[in-house]
Amino acid sequence: MSQSKIIVAHEDLARFICDALVAKGARAEDATTVADGLVWANLRGVDGHGVSRLPFYLRMIERGDIDVAAKPHLAQDRAATFILDGARGFGPVAMMQAIALAAARAVGAGVCFGLVRDTTHTGAIGRYVQWVAERGCAAMIMGAGPAFVAYHGARVPSLGTSPIAIAVPSGDGAIVLDMATSAISNGTILQARATGAALPANSALTKDGEPTTDPGRAEILLPLGGAKGSGLGLMFELLASVLAAAPIQARALGPERRKSLSQNIAILAIDVAAFRPVVDFARDADELAAVIKSLPRQTGVDEIRLPGERAARTEAVRRKSGIPIPGKLWEELRAMAEATAVEMPRPLSP
Repeated sequence: MSQSKIIVAHEDLARFICDALVAKGARAEDATTVADGLVWANLRGVDGHGVSRLPFYLRMIERGDIDVAAKPHLAQDRAATFILDGARGFGPVAMMQAIALAAARAVGAGVCFGLVRDTTHTGAIGRYVQWVAERGCAAMIMGAGPAFVAYHGARVPSLGTSPIAIAVPSGDGAIVLDMATSAISNGTILQARATGAALPANSALTKDGEPTTDPGRAEILLPLGGAKGSGLGLMFELLASVLAAAPIQARALGPERRKSLSQNIAILAIDVAAFRPVVDFARDADELAAVIKSLPRQTGVDEIRLPGERAARTEAVRRKSGIPIPGKLWEELRAMAEATAVEMPRPLSP
């Protein structure tokens, strides 16, 4: 097919991702966890963290950057803190184990702070804080990873995209903020390469450190808000990596010049019920949300939206009508499917 986009059902897309990972040696339960995370991103319109990441994951497996046999294990375990070592396995597998542990510990102790170290690409971290919030806890996640972002004023990669996600329960589902502290994410570049779209101005540099809007030339991301974005990225590296005894940037940028695709994650889970009844918190959260949405709007603004509101609407639509796959990505997936003898998803429409 050479159409600009192909529509597929989310269940069939998850099956395809799972089959492709199993064909590369992944355990079925791990493949299911990874597939659920990628499809979650596609459903919510975060397509740069969706199935477009699958070819990258398969290449990481082939290179040995992802150990399909690895199992996360606790390196430190206390009543309200822990360090979970991902052992270079699938990032979503380590993250689902970590958030389940953090939520359970928070219910017992009121709060829990956990670290996930030496894992691989975790996918969209909004998925994890939403999961925690749906179980009556507030959650915050801070990420650190390989250097793709130039520190403010630098022209070389010197920080991770350093995402942050925060979610709280409300009466209308979790309110979820999920954002990178770079001006755009790596996923945005991947998606732009698949669709041919230009990048926003002042969001990326070429490998030589020159500004560009061409996704084909973009190699280095710029921080969101200049010094503010790079300051947040630095602090996330300190809290998620250095605190976990797994520094990334000092090893990569210093004399060691270590090349690694490791990620480290800091997780804070807060049991709302330890402070007040969850139903009362949700009521007040809904009241605040209603007040914000009813504020006088600026000229040309049709609606004031809450964090995650647009993504939730996109998910509702895509669960019914399917997930669009750009034609270029579809052909890449087809070639991958042929190489691994995996059945492609069945298109719902041209």
